[in-house]
Amino acid sequence: METTPANRRIRTGLEQDARYSGGQEQHAEKRTDEPPAYGFLNNSFAPKYIPAEPLLKRRETVRDFFKSLTQLKKHYGIRLDDFRSLPYPYNILLARAEAGKAIRKKHRQREVFIIEQDQQISLSVKEGFRRNYSLYYIPVVPVYRLWQQPEHLPTAELLTAVCGYLYAEAGISYYRDEDTYMYYNYEILTEWMDDLEGEDEEEQLLRQKCLSDAEIAGDFIQEKMMNKALRQSLPDKLNAFTPLTPYQHTAVMVAQKALGLWQTFPGANLFEHSSPIEEDEDDYGCNTTIYMHEYISFIGSNTDAVSDTLFEMVENDFNERSYAQEPELRTVFKERQTAYTDKLAYAEQVLDLITDLCTLLYQQP
Repeated sequence: METTPANRRIRTGLEQDARYSGGQEQHAEKRTDEPPAYGFLNNSFAPKYIPAEPLLKRRETVRDFFKSLTQLKKHYGIRLDDFRSLPYPYNILLARAEAGKAIRKKHRQREVFIIEQDQQISLSVKEGFRRNYSLYYIPVVPVYRLWQQPEHLPTAELLTAVCGYLYAEAGISYYRDEDTYMYYNYEILTEWMDDLEGEDEEEQLLRQKCLSDAEIAGDFIQEKMMNKALRQSLPDKLNAFTPLTPYQHTAVMVAQKALGLWQTFPGANLFEHSSPIEEDEDDYGCNTTIYMHEYISFIGSNTDAVSDTLFEMVENDFNERSYAQEPELRTVFKERQTAYTDKLAYAEQVLDLITDLCTLLYQQP
């Protein structure tokens, strides 16, 4: 699978403008006698004053915080020392830090925040999982080629059923659907190829053929994927399939993983727990967010004569953005929450499935 690092543009804070004060005319330097050392006794100074938080507000903050902390402990099933007796605000800060340590989980990123909603202090946990910043692009041309070889038809049916599950059930976008990000990129790529001048004629014909093949294969596989009977026959096809080659053995493992997800998470969608978008345009009206459906998608091919150009277009676009949407879970402990369940497990396993599928499709059967 073609991968690219998600190079993010880091926005730095605004620096203070250097200012020039005074006119161009230079004034003569004026000297004064130095004041006597005891001169400060003739002046009065106002003490530095920082308003203290009202005592009533402080009590409400502590009360709400530890009430929320109790809900967090029950949700994750953890135990913490009682920090109520410590001075404010150290009791709150220390309790939050210890809670963050207690809920750590391997391969997950969890952050604990103190938030205020409706004038009430609560704890909130943001959870994500660690992933390498890759393009999860599933090529369908290799599957189409399997359909053109009679000896590989059983494998083609298995892998098409897997793709159908990812498309119809998991919700992964398809490059032949007009309202998708990859459809737009293929459209731009086609227009660019048509307007290209000075290119070697043979090379240009090859690229145009690759784009045509992507359209033909895409429409053919999409029609197969939309066949609900094919998707639902996956268990029967797995039982009837006898793998003979390493490629076929891997295809069976990929299909079994897809079937397991379908059965374990009925009705689940990959984008159900995507991170919220707080701001989506910069000062120039351009998108600042890389959406999940933009870096997780079906494509034509990842090895043909136009794939490098396609990936370069996508990478250049993504490099202009500052934030990547990811699977994320946010829980606010303002009220009682049910016991913790791993709601990100499905998204994590789907991305693993896509990785295995793309690795298989990169090989020759």
